[in-house]
Amino acid sequence: MTRVEFTKNICSLISEMIAEGEQPILDYVKRSDEEQMHLYQEGKSKCDGIKIRSRHQSGLAADIYFVEGGKLVMPKAGYGYWHEVWEKKGGKPEITWDRGHFE
Repeated sequence: MTRVEFTKNICSLISEMIAEGEQPILDYVKRSDEEQMHLYQEGKSKCDGIKIRSRHQSGLAADIYFVEGGKLVMPKAGYGYWHEVWEKKGGKPEITWDRGHFE
């Protein structure tokens, strides 16, 4: 998937989320090598950004979280549901330890 295709698909996914009553927020669409290494050093990623690169570094991944009343919540439909929708758009399957990650 190219960055243009990814952008169109992630926008379509977010639009569907909103249409179904979710309140998604988009986070970490593009990361620098330094940001990725920092997350790896904090134990928040399994990708060090050098030997193992994250799809965020090439702009082909995004984190989507959900809010209600200013607090992070689980999506009403569930992450599994939204990952199934995402896969139909050509996205990769859910990473169970990083459910908000869409690539």
